[in-house]
Amino acid sequence: MEQRKYVIIGNSYAGVFAIEAIRRNDKEGTITVISKEPHRAYARAAIHEYMDGIIGDSQMYYRDKDFYERHAVTTMLGSTVTRIEPKKNKVVLDNKQTIDFDRLMISSGGVPITPPIEGSEGPGMFTFTTWDDAKVLRDWVKKQKDPRAVVIGGGLIGLQCAEGLKHLGVDVTVVELADYVLVKALDQITAQRVQKWLEENGLKIVTGSTVESVHRVKGAVTGVKLKNGEKLKCNTVVLSIGVRPNTGLTEGSGIRINRGIMVDNAMQTNVEGIFAAGDVAEAEDFLRKRADVLPIIPVATMQGKIAGYNMAGGKKSYPGGLPQNAFQFFGKNTVSIGNVIYADKLGGYEEIIRDEGGTYKKAVLQDGRLVGILSMNYITRIGIYNSIIRARMDVSGIKNRLLSDDFGFLDLPKEFRDEMLTKPG
Repeated sequence: MEQRKYVIIGNSYAGVFAIEAIRRNDKEGTITVISKEPHRAYARAAIHEYMDGIIGDSQMYYRDKDFYERHAVTTMLGSTVTRIEPKKNKVVLDNKQTIDFDRLMISSGGVPITPPIEGSEGPGMFTFTTWDDAKVLRDWVKKQKDPRAVVIGGGLIGLQCAEGLKHLGVDVTVVELADYVLVKALDQITAQRVQKWLEENGLKIVTGSTVESVHRVKGAVTGVKLKNGEKLKCNTVVLSIGVRPNTGLTEGSGIRINRGIMVDNAMQTNVEGIFAAGDVAEAEDFLRKRADVLPIIPVATMQGKIAGYNMAGGKKSYPGGLPQNAFQFFGKNTVSIGNVIYADKLGGYEEIIRDEGGTYKKAVLQDGRLVGILSMNYITRIGIYNSIIRARMDVSGIKNRLLSDDFGFLDLPKEFRDEMLTKPG
């Protein structure tokens, strides 16, 4: 039997977990990884900690240096795929080179959303999604005599960037269009408490507005004007209002696109033999049972694993993406899983809240089943909550225990405990 040729576009979490899954099922096939970035797999979620010096170069990698060699992977780092030709089973690179494939996985990630803003062209404007972005931004602010930054966007990446800049001694203002920060991850109560904590640690936060124009003198950024008329002095502007799936390379390929690359529960696109995973993929949402793009690490790793397994001839089904956010700002932790934001806006949900001693916890139930958990300043037992949501367990009988500090494995029904202990990894 001929060796199967696997090609993976992208070298982040989905790509790495796909490599491992392929090799568990196919020791002989060739694997080629093509990535625009020149680095081996690194932790994108840690670029803010790298920027402010908490971690160094060696700590950025989450696989050993010999990872690719051990898995017999050919890497083409610093290369960009410009076109996919499914009928010829080829991908075309920016240097016109072509690479053949039998199975292809697209994990090209997301690209920063960069809306047209008057005066934004020129030095002093940055995005913050890659390791190189963090290096360039750090070097820039260190050269400023009086570093002042405006971060446009109060989502997770924007706030992590703002915290990193603050640790570097930069005067930072975050501008968020919504009424509060982290609007896609937290409910209003928790988000406002996080915002207060950020402000107590020196960040300035403006909500309900956005940047209308960037002012320059002799080409250098000197400030921004907000839509509410306010003017802010700065010499640095970071655009962090989100990312969109990087689907440009699929143009003309016949691969179906909605917001992202549409895939089935095998992570396969409408074109046989071509799969997609990670921030570029649009797959089923576990709770809402509809297709969505969930650009978070746990989803990317699961999708990559399932895509890799199925590319190698296996039959695994994606159970659906579950929103999960875990982050820390200035030493305080917050975790959210599942539906913690729609419950505030839609009917049909039951909320259980425990708010005491500086700790805020919320459980969201629908028809007696746990569909969301939120915890601020207390993050133990999160894995158990995740399993309960995934199992669609009826927690009506234990709902008064759900948020107790000593809630744990023994509170769960025996049949569920037995299943967890015997389920294969």
